[in-house]
Amino acid sequence: MSSNGENILDRATARGLGLLSLGIGMTEVAAPDKVQDLMGLPRGTGTGVLRILGVRELLHGLDLLTHRQARAGVRGRVMGDVLDTVALGMAATRTRNLKSFGIVAGLVMGIGLADLLFAKRLKRKSRA
Repeated sequence: MSSNGENILDRATARGLGLLSLGIGMTEVAAPDKVQDLMGLPRGTGTGVLRILGVRELLHGLDLLTHRQARAGVRGRVMGDVLDTVALGMAATRTRNLKSFGIVAGLVMGIGLADLLFAKRLKRKSRA
C-alpha cells in the first residue's frame, strides 16, 4: 500500500477508468456523428460539444494512466460526469429515439456512479 492509502486494486480500478475514458474520448472526437445517431440526435447539432467532451475524456484518461495517485484524477472525472449529465439533460429534449437515448444515458449514469463511489473510497482511505 502506498503512502496515500491506494493499493493494487485501487490502481487497477484507476487504470480501468482511465482506459474507459480513452475509449469514450476517442469515440466522441473521431465519430461524433455516430454518437449522435446512437442517441437519436440530429447530426451536426452537437458535434462540437461532443468533440470538446471527448477531449476532456481523453485528458481524464491520460491523467489516470500517468499519475501514481488516482484521487485527484477521479475527482476530475466526477466533475466531468456532472457536465455530461447536464449535456444529456439538454440533449434529451431533442432525441428522436428515447429507447436508445435512455440506454446511453443509463450507461453514462452508471459510469458516473462508479466514479463517485471510487472517489469516495479513495477519500475515505486517505483519511485512515
